[in-house]
Amino acid sequence: MSMQNEGHRYAGPATVRQSYMTEFVVACPRCHKDAVVTVNSAYIPSQGKLTCSNCMFSEHSEDLIRYKMIVKRHCDNCGKHINVEIPNQKVPSKQVTVPCPHCGITRTFEPRNEPYKLVYKAASGVATDPVFNLPLLLQAEVKGNQFWAYNRRHLNDIKSYVHAKLRERQSEGYTTMVERLPQFIKEAKNREAILKTIEQLERR
Repeated sequence: MSMQNEGHRYAGPATVRQSYMTEFVVACPRCHKDAVVTVNSAYIPSQGKLTCSNCMFSEHSEDLIRYKMIVKRHCDNCGKHINVEIPNQKVPSKQVTVPCPHCGITRTFEPRNEPYKLVYKAASGVATDPVFNLPLLLQAEVKGNQFWAYNRRHLNDIKSYVHAKLRERQSEGYTTMVERLPQFIKEAKNREAILKTIEQLERR
């Protein structure tokens, strides 16, 4: 756990940002209360699970995968170009029967199945999780800047860093999470406002 010594020296963990990216506290898309997105690996954020303990809603990222069937051929009857796209298919298809838009004759083709993933629509400027694109619950505006944290451990370590008045480089080999924080969080003039915001977020 992060802590400060008596001299307010930052003594938090020398962790990279990815170490916090296996759990995200988000707003549930059904009840809008706190829900959790978990992933097995921070380096493969496309695979994950959403769980809400309030309304019991759950969803896997695999559930959001869709396929677009694409047929681009020349009609063997009239010779004109057929260009058909059929989106939002839950499973890939081996065959599809479509009419020629020019002469009306129907033919069965082997389509190209192009995968894509549905994501939730979030408001502009809102911090979201990388799997479902849901708004992070632990976020607020501080003096015109968007402050956010992935989860409560992330929030606590940011709080420890902001509270400390003496901040030393923790590692020479890599850039830590706190060193990559936005400049407005590091500025001493914003310390009081940010700590107040963090305390408000902790009560959520």
